[in-house]
Amino acid sequence: MRTRSNADKLIDRYLSHLDHALGDLPASRREQISEEIASHITEGRSSLDDENESSILALLDRVGDPGAIAQEAGVAPLSERSADAWVPWLLLFGGFAFGVGWFIGVGLLWSSRVWSVRDKLLGTFVLPGGLFGLVLLSGWLLAAPSALGIMVLLIVLGAPIVMAIHLEQVRRKS
Repeated sequence: MRTRSNADKLIDRYLSHLDHALGDLPASRREQISEEIASHITEGRSSLDDENESSILALLDRVGDPGAIAQEAGVAPLSERSADAWVPWLLLFGGFAFGVGWFIGVGLLWSSRVWSVRDKLLGTFVLPGGLFGLVLLSGWLLAAPSALGIMVLLIVLGAPIVMAIHLEQVRRKS
């Protein structure tokens, strides 16, 4: 069994960073770019006189930074994508910050490329205001407690939580 060289490990790590940087792209486009870059690396590697760590690092430097390659392919910079991590939580709890947090969450949701239009519509309209909207609604529903009122309250409580979980799962997949 052949052991993997340091050069192989460096290349694998580079390609892993590239795959992570291309995370916002559809899988087919991500694979296409990764295959093209891997091909460039293979070609460059075959023309090396002496294959060692420094020559592999120089080759990878010539190929380009994974983040820069991803940006050329149309992927948002990491700083924009990190804002996406806040969206589900702002939609869920942002209403407690004088309602402003929820509006910021909706703005970030609609400006992101992570979620589909369907996800954006659901995130916007499933109990606007998140759990703060539930607090306002629960006073009305519990004023005259009934089986129907309690059932509606439970559904309304679950909807924003399920939506936040869904948005977070979509974000993590992308």
